[in-house]
Amino acid sequence: MSTSRQHVLDYISSQPAVTAPDVSRALQMTGANARHHLAILETQGSVEVIGLRPAQGRGRPAKLYRVSSKNKWDNLGVLVSAFLDEFVVGVNDADRITAIHKLVRRLIKGVLESGAFSGVENQKASATLTQRLSSSIAVLNELNYMARWEAHADAPQVILGQCPYALIIADHPEMCQVENVLLEELLGVRVVQSARQALDTRGLRYCAFSLG
Repeated sequence: MSTSRQHVLDYISSQPAVTAPDVSRALQMTGANARHHLAILETQGSVEVIGLRPAQGRGRPAKLYRVSSKNKWDNLGVLVSAFLDEFVVGVNDADRITAIHKLVRRLIKGVLESGAFSGVENQKASATLTQRLSSSIAVLNELNYMARWEAHADAPQVILGQCPYALIIADHPEMCQVENVLLEELLGVRVVQSARQALDTRGLRYCAFSLG
């Protein structure tokens, strides 16, 4: 793979989705070169088109590219889906929620043991909500959620720009409960999902959660 094309792929890997103009601006190459590299990467199966970004003005919508699920996940999605099939068979709702809480605590523990977020564990009693939100966003992004938070008149919202379980979510919708539990564990407050796979102005999908 050419060096320029590898730079394009590396850039796409760091973003939820990009267009050819995004690549052109970020990597300071011509629009024609960006489209050329994207077309080759798509043919190779390294990236995939996931939708269109609405045009501003009279222009045409632009294709949205991301690293292809096959290239990014290999057989991991198949393996996880098989484990979840075994996990949910014959399990009632209460036991499933209990298991998800245990799973989420293990996820948080794994991130905290990296040493980067040692203050999160004991922050609930002493930290302000803003501090808790900032620390929690750092943990979420370590888990590949591409998260941010926004202040709103009624309550703050946490926005998740990427679902790490996108490859299996259609077969296992119970994984949507993980985000609710994860946010409540991190923030120490009740959280309610206010948007699920909605489209933003850039044509990208996101989930949103309001703090109760």
